Amino acid sequence: MNRDELIRRRDAVAAEHGPWVGHNIHLGHGVYTIAERVVGAENTAKHLLDLVGAIARKPLDRLRILDLGCSEGLYAIEFGLHGAEVVGVEGRAAPLARARFAAEALGLGRVRFEQGDAREATEARYGRFDVILNCGLLYHLDAPDIFRVFENMAGMCDDLAIVETHYAQTIAERFEYGGEEYFGISRREHEDEADAAVREKREWASLDNAYSFWMAKPSLVNALVRSGFAAVTECLYPAILSYGDRETFIARKGEVRPLRAVPLPGIFENRFLPPVETRRPLSDWVGQDHVDNPATTPRYFDTTTRDLDVMRRRLDAMDGRFDTVDRRLGAVEGSVQAVEQRVAGIERRLEEAVPELGRLSGETERLAAYSQSLQGSMNDWLQGLWTALNAATAELGRTREEIERIRYQQRRPWFMRRRD
Repeated sequence: MNRDELIRRRDAVAAEHGPWVGHNIHLGHGVYTIAERVVGAENTAKHLLDLVGAIARKPLDRLRILDLGCSEGLYAIEFGLHGAEVVGVEGRAAPLARARFAAEALGLGRVRFEQGDAREATEARYGRFDVILNCGLLYHLDAPDIFRVFENMAGMCDDLAIVETHYAQTIAERFEYGGEEYFGISRREHEDEADAAVREKREWASLDNAYSFWMAKPSLVNALVRSGFAAVTECLYPAILSYGDRETFIARKGEVRPLRAVPLPGIFENRFLPPVETRRPLSDWVGQDHVDNPATTPRYFDTTTRDLDVMRRRLDAMDGRFDTVDRRLGAVEGSVQAVEQRVAGIERRLEEAVPELGRLSGETERLAAYSQSLQGSMNDWLQGLWTALNAATAELGRTREEIERIRYQQRRPWFMRRRD
């Protein structure tokens, strides 16, 4: 495809399946899936390329690689451009379509992308591989899926597995699998009410599980070894610019061999790490002969001294914090004492007020009785007044009648007047 055709096809894929969000792939002719700039995943691609190229038992062009949770396909395409045969497995349709277009545009016939759940990737479905990449996937899986994925990886792997992931730096939960304990912390991936369509659109979250389980580093290593890998190491170089809680672990297939120089029965049958970070005592690291050896003892003692100095400084800092807390507690105690004094004053006032309240209560009762007696007297007086008024009214009526009779007599002529 020429430049114009690449741009047209890229934009058509972006219009149908959404734009590229994390994997910036050069398609040729100066055309990129995102832009001509560094996005971030290039850092991991370079890290993986140098790491696998340095430690794999075969050249890159003879490797068969499985990329679990391949997303938009940058890592698979990078190895494909170096001649490797690569199978990328991705659960979401949109990033898978973008990955397939990029591989087609670059003419990578040995790179293919399959839609499938990385938790169900097995030898029966995809075959065997020299290298298995589990990058940016593990911290989106929940228990017990993590352990099953490790077991499937060990069953498909002929050489090495690269696990690039976050791990738990604080411990809050315990999970048991296969009779063994694993420790870590859960992280929220989706809300419980989020439906399948919403979860499908969230390309930087789990496929469907609501929580993921981040294991502590020792638990993660133990899980890899118990799954069937013979050795697990951390990659310090080739370096990767990453977060403080994110590492690259190299899990290698191999044969477990018995000791021949010291064939003691049952020696080192269980060499798994403590499932959480612990500091082992000196006696666990060296035997009595080494402790008594003046050539080696000072080295351990110097280390112990430095550790004690660090502990002393930490204890001094803690003492300072305790002093601050004591001062604050003293201030609080002073405030509490002031409050107690105020409460005592209020109690004294209440005690003084109780007799006065009793006296006022008795006076109130006396006034109530007097008021009731006064009301009775007033009622009697009003009743007498009402009777007197009625009598006066009646007498006034009789007087008016007499006056009217007299006036009537006076208005008559003298000869018609009645003589009484």
